Amino acid sequence: MHPLGTIFSKMIIFRKLKIGEIENLLDKNILIIKEYEKNEIIKTRGEEIKEVMLLLKGIIKTEMTEIDGKVIQIEEIEAPNILALGATFSKSPNLPVDIITEEKCLIGYIQKEKIYELAMENKEFLIELIEHLGTKFNFISQKLWFITLNNLKDKILFYLHEKIKKNDDENVIILDHSIEQLSHLFGVTRPALSRAFSRLESEGIIKKEGNKVYILNTKYFQK
Repeated sequence: MHPLGTIFSKMIIFRKLKIGEIENLLDKNILIIKEYEKNEIIKTRGEEIKEVMLLLKGIIKTEMTEIDGKVIQIEEIEAPNILALGATFSKSPNLPVDIITEEKCLIGYIQKEKIYELAMENKEFLIELIEHLGTKFNFISQKLWFITLNNLKDKILFYLHEKIKKNDDENVIILDHSIEQLSHLFGVTRPALSRAFSRLESEGIIKKEGNKVYILNTKYFQK
């Protein structure tokens, strides 16, 4: 079995392909693999994307820097995954964000024409590709709405509400990001975010202990 076969079978747009089909695809040597160190910039905002980028190993983050220098983290992505697929297949394939490694990463590059060919040959692959693009569009739309929220309190409540929807326990949330990381996600400074959490505690809405957040007043999370 090809050493990358298992990784490809777990990647969302390739998961419906049979192992034999994945093997045949990889045996064609269509994949160029590059290694990146921690905190290395893979691509910058505005850069033209000429190939489909596959995150084979590691974790990356996407960021946007505003005119005043404020950095907003858009997304954190773990391998195996596809990067910037919507931008890749747009008429103007220019990256809207910076892509930066959070640890040592392996990125595979495939020519877009090969993806077109595979989509025309395999209906299930085409369906997964279209559904993935739709899912990412919804994510970006929700992220845009999140960024336009008027105040930090609303942003925190929305973030916690989204975590609750994915959690078995509606009263306890485990934060998988540090305050420093969340500050980039919210586009604010670390001290400002810490103060905002403290205000939510003083208002009796939550209680924060380390990376655990206890929901004390559920009416703020029932929308």
